[in-house]
Amino acid sequence: MPGTHYDNDHSFIEDLSFDLKVVANRMIRDDSLEMLLLNLRSLHGKAFESFYIEGITQADKERVIHACIIAKITSFDKTLYLISDHQQFLIETLYSSLRALLQRYFDDRPLTEENILRYIKISHPRTYEWIHRTDEESKRKLAIHKRRDNNRRYFRYKADLKYHFIRIGSHEGIEELQGDIYSSGIQHFTEIVNEKLDLLMRNYQKNIHDALANSFPSAYQLFLVVMERVEYLRHVLNGVSVGHLPLEDAKTALRETLDNEIDCSSLHGNIRTESILRDFDEKIQQISRNTLILIENSTPHRLYEGPVLEKLKIDRDIKAYKEKKKSNNSSLLMSFIDLYHYALLLEKIYNNISASNYIIIFPEYWSSDYHDASPGGFSLYSQFLVEVNDILELFLQVNISSDPEKPVYEILHQRSKVIRINARQDLGAYQISCQFINATEHNMGILRKALQSQEIVDAFNSAGFIDEQD
Repeated sequence: MPGTHYDNDHSFIEDLSFDLKVVANRMIRDDSLEMLLLNLRSLHGKAFESFYIEGITQADKERVIHACIIAKITSFDKTLYLISDHQQFLIETLYSSLRALLQRYFDDRPLTEENILRYIKISHPRTYEWIHRTDEESKRKLAIHKRRDNNRRYFRYKADLKYHFIRIGSHEGIEELQGDIYSSGIQHFTEIVNEKLDLLMRNYQKNIHDALANSFPSAYQLFLVVMERVEYLRHVLNGVSVGHLPLEDAKTALRETLDNEIDCSSLHGNIRTESILRDFDEKIQQISRNTLILIENSTPHRLYEGPVLEKLKIDRDIKAYKEKKKSNNSSLLMSFIDLYHYALLLEKIYNNISASNYIIIFPEYWSSDYHDASPGGFSLYSQFLVEVNDILELFLQVNISSDPEKPVYEILHQRSKVIRINARQDLGAYQISCQFINATEHNMGILRKALQSQEIVDAFNSAGFIDEQD
């Protein structure tokens, strides 16, 4: 295989003609088991589109896909986190592809399981060995040997997994100079974050102007005060993030904010509006108060570590406001929702700055938003940025249960190196791809089995639709 070599049974792929082998190489590299079975049903696939082969027949396509299915299945560990139905499905799928490819060698002889095993023991021994292998004999499978310009060594997939990371050092061991306050080196106010905050603030300004500027000018001024408070809080957190901030000025301003409650007299006794605004102000005050504590207790060499901020009344009520928005075009209501999302993002930044180490012991705060994983690396989504070659400590919570109703989680701790970062404007995040450093056999095994198990479950769950006739 040009640029790749699989440690599983790709002998059926090697039996193909050169042109078909090229297609199979791409297909086994890119497609999951579920996608291979969908390809088989439609006799189509992206790999066939990528390489034009003149005169290719349906029988050729079937051979390619069946060969890839066998290569895929023999890449799996024998003992995975699967119920018996999933295991039986996998074996039946393997034998189905074996029958399809071996039919021409058997003439009128029946393709019984016994006859198939007798034949592949000689002609395709790796598949035979896989069928009889125990889990103790399993090795890392579907490993792709490195070639020039090809860093992929394992098939990538997604499973029931959550993660948290902390940055532990700069790239290439460069010494980092600290400023007014300790900085972890994570960039919180990235281009993507700032664009989102700016958009929310523009929407907030427009909505309060439309709702209040002409009809209730004094109330409009009150909402401008709220805007100034959150904008200054953004400025302070940005300074804390990068480690450069006039500390005494920030302390004074935050104390003034905390000592001066908002004056709601301009709302003319509208209890509903006042109640919601005070709920929002409680959240802003909470972030401001804890930011002040952080600043007061941090030094250029040590950052204060506080707990994750507790959820407040507005966090529970916001869902109802969003539902109400669907049938209510109130500009003031929309401004409240914009303000909430603005404050929520500031809260997330505060938590990441102050409580990142605290979060390690509480997986309920970890993220499940990631691109894919393999036994050799992890690709996550984050609104916050690190740099290529930075070293991260990754904490992974992996579901190792075969029962979908009773998850069992194992925590993996893995040091990683950032090898690539891509801005994903469509997702409002950065895709940060990491390579594991000296991964243990235990960590690789747990992750490999979890990913393979999920790949099989996904294929099983599609089977009811795959085998339907058009």
